[in-house]
Amino acid sequence: MPTIELLFRDKSINNYPIGAGDTLLIGRNTVNDIVINNLAVSAQHAKIECIGNGYLFVDLQSENGSFVNDRHIKSHWLDHGDTITIGKHVLKFSNPANSSQEKIKSLGTTKTMQIDTKRFRELMSRNQDNKGVDKNAAKTAVPVQREQFGVLSYITGKKQNIQLNANMIRVGKDSNSDIVVKGFSVGKTAAIINRLPDGWHISYVGGFSKPRVNDKIVKKSIKLNNLDIIAIGSTKLQFLIFKSSATN
Repeated sequence: MPTIELLFRDKSINNYPIGAGDTLLIGRNTVNDIVINNLAVSAQHAKIECIGNGYLFVDLQSENGSFVNDRHIKSHWLDHGDTITIGKHVLKFSNPANSSQEKIKSLGTTKTMQIDTKRFRELMSRNQDNKGVDKNAAKTAVPVQREQFGVLSYITGKKQNIQLNANMIRVGKDSNSDIVVKGFSVGKTAAIINRLPDGWHISYVGGFSKPRVNDKIVKKSIKLNNLDIIAIGSTKLQFLIFKSSATN
């Protein structure tokens, strides 16, 4: 079974197995699966989840960011031996049985102390220097059309990911909702998510507890972007966009 090893100053602290369909939350808060008790780490900093036959690391819009193999990233499909740097801690991903396996490709309440360490500055400086190279590469790349599909991934609670196959998804405390959200102030239908020609949009419908996207209250229909965090009541989900195989 694949494992995540937590290290501090090259000293192993703990190992965490991750199996099919699992999600491991990483952060300073004790509700996380991997707790890193350091002020440079956000309360809910990142997550690693098994999707299909791959393992996806996603930064949850943390204050100080995440690095995979010394590269500043928002999301990254993990390969055997990858190292994730969060503050002064390192997470090492081990999956030797499937190191060459093909994967699907994808496009708090408490204040977090801004990290200011030599290592962090070096990583940020290196990534800034590489931006020019990335832009030049993008200019010469041949565009490829791919079909997109959306997924909602639970941040709170270990529930199965929801693929947005329908053109309209109802969210609320009504038992007939596509996504049932509990809470006294949550409306029977609190929000709807529609797929339109330009992407997925979320709209507030009813209830005292209005949905939030990236901590901003949704008052009218807004378009969802990859990695957006949706909060309705005590439920938090992350919106992810994936691309299927090329269509041309």
